[in-house]
Parts: sequence; structure tokens; C-alpha cells
Amino acid sequence: MIQNASFYTTGCGSSLACGSMATCLAKVKPIEEAAHLSQQDILTALGGMPPEVEHCALLAANTLKAACEDYFKNQKGD
Repeated sequence: MIQNASFYTTGCGSSLACGSMATCLAKVKPIEEAAHLSQQDILTALGGMPPEVEHCALLAANTLKAACEDYFKNQKGD
């Protein structure tokens, strides 16, 4: 279960919104479930974004998935 999630960006406001929403959606979820959050999940939770910045939601979803995969890899090493 994810107790806390955070992120850092030097990107635009859309990147900030999408990253923030990704962490909000991931909190208090099993890691397996958080790893499957999608670009569309983030966009839906935000109420949509202009098409020219929807890629920010994809980046946030892919980054969250990568972090979850890193967690799983580290757990196998224990």
C-alpha cells in the first residue's frame, strides 16, 4: 500500500497538475494498482487538459509506473 507519494518537476503548470494528480491517485492504493494508472485516468481526474499538453499526463503515468517497477525490482533483491 502506498502511504505517501511525491514528485518534483521543473516543467510547466500542466506538468505540475498532472504529476500532482498522479501522486493523489496513487496514494492509499496497492502498488500493483498504482502501477496501472494511465494517462486517461489522470486526464479524467483532472477534468481534461488541452490536447497540446495531454502528453504531460502520459509522462506522469509513465514515471509512476517506472517508480513502481523499481520498487518491485528492489523487493526481489531482499
